[in-house]
Amino acid sequence: MEPGADATEHLVLPDGCEDIVFLSASGTVAAVGTMTRAKKHIAAANQVACGVRFRPSMARSFLGIPAHELTDAILDPAALWGSCGTHLRQRIIAAGSVREIIRLMAGGLPPIAGAHRPDKVQTMMCHVVEHGGRVPLADMARYAGLSQRQLRRAFLQQTGVPPKLFCRILRFRGLVKQLVSGGRARWPELALDHGYYDQSHLINEFHALSGLTPTEYASGR
Repeated sequence: MEPGADATEHLVLPDGCEDIVFLSASGTVAAVGTMTRAKKHIAAANQVACGVRFRPSMARSFLGIPAHELTDAILDPAALWGSCGTHLRQRIIAAGSVREIIRLMAGGLPPIAGAHRPDKVQTMMCHVVEHGGRVPLADMARYAGLSQRQLRRAFLQQTGVPPKLFCRILRFRGLVKQLVSGGRARWPELALDHGYYDQSHLINEFHALSGLTPTEYASGR
């Protein structure tokens, strides 16, 4: 994010992802877990913000901890990687350009030992993401060869949230993306398109995850 002349307020919405962010004004470098609710963030004047965003279920090989240990939390890199994390933070803060910051963030995040290509569980989760969360739990378990209890455990470890909440967040993410793209909102059609039972279900879910109604959110953009 490029710096602005004035401080601005942003509403950060749940999206099923984990991140590593750098905020130049405070010198913050932090790992941010999967969010289950919206949070307001004040961007300081003239602040540069950079980040690495992991696809859902793909952060564990880099962060080294189960995703549920970071859900709705923020951790200093030293808490994840010890002295290596401290050194990375120092180098990022001392960087002379945004390009250098991005290079350091990308280069400083090699997969931990034993990381490999996405396994069957992660591939299943990618399928759920591609379908906007509109995949029955029984189909997920069958595809990954897991029981319902094992499926829940896998989601907590890989995404930080249970499968039902993960799907709710993905439906919400798809709806937000469509609202941001503009055009006249037809709520009954949007509800069906994104897997909600009806317009009331859509409104209730949107408010639960964002603190706003869909109309409030759309009018504020």
